[in-house]
Amino acid sequence: MPSLRILTTIFALLIFNNAVMAEDFLGENWDKVLGTPPAIGSVEEQDDYLALIEIQENRTEAECAEAAAEEKVTLNSLFGGETGPLSEDEVYANTFLFFKYYAMAGLKTKSAKSHFARKRPFVRFNDIVPCIKKPNPNTSYPSGHTSIARVLAYALSKKYPERRLQFFKRANDVSKNRMIGGVHFPSDVVAGKKLADYLAKTYFGLN
Repeated sequence: MPSLRILTTIFALLIFNNAVMAEDFLGENWDKVLGTPPAIGSVEEQDDYLALIEIQENRTEAECAEAAAEEKVTLNSLFGGETGPLSEDEVYANTFLFFKYYAMAGLKTKSAKSHFARKRPFVRFNDIVPCIKKPNPNTSYPSGHTSIARVLAYALSKKYPERRLQFFKRANDVSKNRMIGGVHFPSDVVAGKKLADYLAKTYFGLN
């Protein structure tokens, strides 16, 4: 007989699938919601590039290892583990919450990325060298890890308000690690946070 943990995971996957099917696919005005990414060859893009070069020159092996541990988006990789705000039991107990909000943020992020189709830093600039696995597809704006982690921080803060600061600190760390890893520009991260704040207001009534 399947264990309770396996059954819970199966039900969570069903919830995720239903969320995907029920998601509103009417297009968002992403230019209005997020603003457009820096134009190719612009001063803003050069600032993005120089910021990543500085990060690349100063990052440590430990920081790259932390960024690599967050490559796969799970509740445990983002908010659990030895130093995360959630205990192992709490990660398990919030399986449904994770899949629900992962679906919301993930689908909207995918829509926005498709709209902007911005190339990732290592595709745009040959001297940007990721220290983690190169993501695929190579669309960069907004940062999906950032938007998902921040949406989850909002959702978890609603359930555990006394740990709000810890959740948002972890979400910010996830954002930073995407730049340390060399797979997102700073402006991608800013847009990911903006998307999460937009979704929090639209879906959750949170500020």
